[in-house]
Amino acid sequence: MSDPLALSLLGTFKDAELEAQLKQDRTERMRRWLTATFAAATVVFLAYGLHDALVVPSIRSEAWFVRYAVFAPIACLTLVLVRSKYLALLGQALGLFYGCAACFVVLYIAGLSPRSAFYLYASYAVIFVTLGPFVARLNPLTQLVYTGAVLTMYLVLDTRSAGIIRVSMSSTLVSLGLLGAVLAYQLEKSERLAFLQQRLISQQMRDLEAERARSEELLLNVLPPSIADRLKNDAQLIADGFERVSVLFADIVGFTKMSARLAPEELVRRLNLVFSSFDDLVDKLKLEKIKTIGDAYMCAGGLHSLEYDHAQAVAEMALAMKRRLHEFSADFGEPLDIRIGIHTGPVVAGVIGKKKFIYDVWGDTVNTASRMESHAEPGAIQVTESSYELLKDTYEFEPRGSIEIKGKGAMRTFYLIGRLSTTEGRKPMAKTFVPRKLPV
Repeated sequence: MSDPLALSLLGTFKDAELEAQLKQDRTERMRRWLTATFAAATVVFLAYGLHDALVVPSIRSEAWFVRYAVFAPIACLTLVLVRSKYLALLGQALGLFYGCAACFVVLYIAGLSPRSAFYLYASYAVIFVTLGPFVARLNPLTQLVYTGAVLTMYLVLDTRSAGIIRVSMSSTLVSLGLLGAVLAYQLEKSERLAFLQQRLISQQMRDLEAERARSEELLLNVLPPSIADRLKNDAQLIADGFERVSVLFADIVGFTKMSARLAPEELVRRLNLVFSSFDDLVDKLKLEKIKTIGDAYMCAGGLHSLEYDHAQAVAEMALAMKRRLHEFSADFGEPLDIRIGIHTGPVVAGVIGKKKFIYDVWGDTVNTASRMESHAEPGAIQVTESSYELLKDTYEFEPRGSIEIKGKGAMRTFYLIGRLSTTEGRKPMAKTFVPRKLPV
């Protein structure tokens, strides 16, 4: 790989794309600086008209002509170019032409009037300094060409000055030209190195921001936003109690038999399709996915938002999961079904451990919801009496009666069938719950 700092004889990057980026960057950075410095130099130069009138009245008319008739229009044109969109076009050739044209006008006037030659030479020096922002944009070789052109014009046009003055002026121009070329090269190299460093820093900042966004996205895929914020703020222990949360457990019936016949890649692909579909439902219904264990899926409602009826959202989730799995069963050509259990009650939620942490929920409500799933018939959505009381006015149920639940004893449970229509004289769904449109 070539050195990115490698310069040609003209002092430019050998990498054309890098050179173009530098020019664009330089144009944007230099526009304001050029405007300020050129305007200030112009004001100072024109203000010396008072000095001409008071100190050297004999050359006042000629001096004012140079200042206001010659220099002022050039300065105005320059300021217009600096502030316009054409600044980027003012490259090496235009800069060289501009400087030579200005110097020709001044030196020509100086040659016409030896009586005020000293003053006009000084005026030229001020103009030369004023043109500095443009001269500084020349590369070392062009800087030497510019100096040679100015020296030639001076020697041709100023034929009336004394020999010592011509030698002195020529020596000054040559010395400053050579020094300017050396400085131009060093300044160019320093500026280009700074440009590369800034470019590298900018790229590193963009990479850092992209990595931060990726880390943030990964964290939010694992934890709820409020919990992620607390964890980033160095919370030592994250645990919250909730009085009423609806918990759903689901298990795919027939998946174990299917897994014995499929290659691992195909098995994982199918399970990923199913669970990704369930994840989409969770997002649409504003629920919280808790975890998956094998082919079991767990989610909950009411943990972080009170803007909706979490019991109804979980009921919608269960019905949609059942529809989705029937669609996947047809797509896979496999006899798949699902068992779902729902219970509503108090839970404790939080994050524990130091590594591979997840947001989890604990309590008797979780155990009961799990028992509802494990004791349900394939294809059924079994709910406890507490969930039934919250949903009976908006959903149709089939009483299952009292069944013996391990660790709980006899419990009255119900099978969720579907949503009731408002024409049956029952209360419609709560207005606070507006489920997003789900695929049929």
